[in-house]
Amino acid sequence: MNDLRYALRSLGKHPGFTLVAVLTLALGIGANTAMFSVVNAVLLRPLPFPGSGELVQVFSTWRGNPSTVSPPDFTDWRNDNQVFSELAAMNAGSDALTGDGPAEQVPAAAVTGGFFTVLGVPPALGRPLQVDDDAVGAERVAVLGHGLWQRRFGADPAVVGRRITVDAEPYTVVGVMPAGFDYPQQAELWTPLVFTERELTTQRGAHYLDVIGRLRPGVSVGRAGADLRQIAARLAEAYPGTNAGNTAVVSSLRDAIVGDVRPALRILLGAVGLVLLIACVNVANLLLVRATGRRRELAIRTAMGASPGRLVRGLMVESMVLALLGGVVGVGLAVWGTTAIANLPSTGLPRLDQTGIDVPVLGFTLLVSLVTGALFGLLPAWQAGRTPEVSRTLKEESGTVSAERERGRTRRALVTAELALALVLLAGAGLLIRSFVHLARTDLGISPEGVLTFQVSLPEATYDDPARRVALVDQLMERLNALPGVQSAGAVFPGLPLAGFGYVMSAAELDGRRLESEEQDRLSVHVRVVTPDYFSTLGVAIRRGRAITPEDRDGASLAMVVNERAAQMLWPDADPVGHRLTVGTGFGLGRGRAGGEVVGVVADIQDRGPALESRPMIFLSLAQWPLEFLGVAIRTAGDPNALVAPASAAVAALDPDVPVYRVRTLEQLAADAVAQPRLYAGLLGLFAIVATLLAALGVYGVVARAVQQRLREVGIRLALGARPVEVRRLLVRQGLAPVLVGVGLGLAGGLLLARVLRSLLFQVTAWDPVAFAAAVLLLVGVAALATYLPARRATRVDPMVVLRYE
Repeated sequence: MNDLRYALRSLGKHPGFTLVAVLTLALGIGANTAMFSVVNAVLLRPLPFPGSGELVQVFSTWRGNPSTVSPPDFTDWRNDNQVFSELAAMNAGSDALTGDGPAEQVPAAAVTGGFFTVLGVPPALGRPLQVDDDAVGAERVAVLGHGLWQRRFGADPAVVGRRITVDAEPYTVVGVMPAGFDYPQQAELWTPLVFTERELTTQRGAHYLDVIGRLRPGVSVGRAGADLRQIAARLAEAYPGTNAGNTAVVSSLRDAIVGDVRPALRILLGAVGLVLLIACVNVANLLLVRATGRRRELAIRTAMGASPGRLVRGLMVESMVLALLGGVVGVGLAVWGTTAIANLPSTGLPRLDQTGIDVPVLGFTLLVSLVTGALFGLLPAWQAGRTPEVSRTLKEESGTVSAERERGRTRRALVTAELALALVLLAGAGLLIRSFVHLARTDLGISPEGVLTFQVSLPEATYDDPARRVALVDQLMERLNALPGVQSAGAVFPGLPLAGFGYVMSAAELDGRRLESEEQDRLSVHVRVVTPDYFSTLGVAIRRGRAITPEDRDGASLAMVVNERAAQMLWPDADPVGHRLTVGTGFGLGRGRAGGEVVGVVADIQDRGPALESRPMIFLSLAQWPLEFLGVAIRTAGDPNALVAPASAAVAALDPDVPVYRVRTLEQLAADAVAQPRLYAGLLGLFAIVATLLAALGVYGVVARAVQQRLREVGIRLALGARPVEVRRLLVRQGLAPVLVGVGLGLAGGLLLARVLRSLLFQVTAWDPVAFAAAVLLLVGVAALATYLPARRATRVDPMVVLRYE
């Protein structure tokens, strides 16, 4: 306690030193706290379900990659497994809720009866969906999300038992889930997922279900995977046409939700740790300078009987006080930082909106503060605590060259280390920024400027007649094209490029030749169904032939447009125009097999974003293959957001029970496609800038102190006729010596970091010379400025004043 009181008094007598040290530490600790809160929310915090460690997600495989599951496979897995207490399937999407107010499209999920049993979350009101609810012919029932219950039904507890209209069908509300439950994909409405006998007998190759399960007590993920692989092997033998080569993959549910973001977050956490290390070096340098002025004080305390251990303890207590003060201020900075990160509009990181300061994060901050205090305080305390030669020290003037020579060497070594660390971060940030620039400049095959997009879903109960769907889409396109400023409008099933929707089918016949099973899988294509102006609205180039036209409708020859990738895959040595293709295995697009004659070839579209290669695609006419779910695009010469209200009114005028939802510009979709690399590059760039500024402050402090010690020498040189520019050049050259050593060490560290970053780079090598050259030039430039300023100030001092003072 005596040491603590003395440390507080000592720091209070030097407020300038205390403020600089605390703010420096706060930057490092705050950045680490904010980054750890992100890692905690995304990777470490358990899922909000009881016994979440027992929850898994089960995948089928397609061409060796994890995929969704077909209804028959799911049913066999559920009936035959020995490792799950419950297995459930779900199909996430959205449903139109009508009545009780304007039509609203809400995030929804069709789930099997065991869904809520698997997750173990009871409803706040009523009951959950049960196994009997997904039987064929059972009453239609629904469970509401807490937000939907409050927003649309006024939090009425009597909503249980009430009839609502979902996709033009009547449902009875049987339950309301508690606040915070929105799995999967922010769902607000859950309805039974019913499999008909036809689906269970004909759709073994139709993969569209997500499957989750709860492990039985004592069963590991590995054992569950082995059990399902045995079942999958039996299915592959029994149904070689659809299941040959397929197996099952079991993953923990948290891993399935988090995806592949672990490596990047670990790199960012390591990078922000380097920032904290640089901050520690800076504060250690400040303490070394301060220790020089305290040599007489320490000598007096030694003469009065203080042992070296007592001196070290007192100085370490002072360091811990500084670290804890820095931690307190750092938490304030972290609260601001985590709030900003959690409110980012689009990052591509799961669970990021749950980022915040909680007990584990505060515990991490306390630990980091204590370790930080030890890191920056140990060396100065050890040097200052060595038993001084009391008589000589008491005779010395504080700040003489003999008192500072050893500390000067130590401070220069520390500055060299922080410059090397700063260059490592600068090089890594340069690589990620150049990679992001390449991503942003990649040709997507579309022109996103000036395009508004939205989704519409036609209720099957109302639009069961294909002719009625075609008529509504034709009228909608006509109304949208008539809006002021609209250049063209088009629609597509299942979704627009970059929107995250896909529909893949295997080739069945090629130019009338029936394909073997192996060929069908190898020649699988992604299917899109479009209106005539779809390609012109998105700016997709027609390479050969023609696009879909208004004449391609029921009664005319079936027309098909392929992209260049599909043309090269299916007809590598021929012009595909005039050739024929049939896809599907009896369940495609509501009419069995789909296809037609190729009438044109269009440019490839990077529909999954710039980082992934385009996929083979075929485009059919919506008038010949009318479907219920559509993505709509409108091109305008003005602001696309100005069309939101008129476009919504056009849809409502045709059918007020068809809501417009997921309204975004195509530019927003393109920006979202590179959200993750933009976030990584931005965060690492921010850390690198902070590290560079801290390193520059360290260089400035060392040079300024060295120049202060050499003021007499500078005065003598100037008095003897040396020009100020020559003296400045000498001081800068000597001050840059540790900078050059730091650059050499930093380049070696940067090359090591580059190898770790390789998986995050796009069209940039891990040893990109531009990124490394830019990092070196920036660091040397900043360090040169930090060296030049004290040298310039020293040479502007009157030599006679300096010599008279000496």
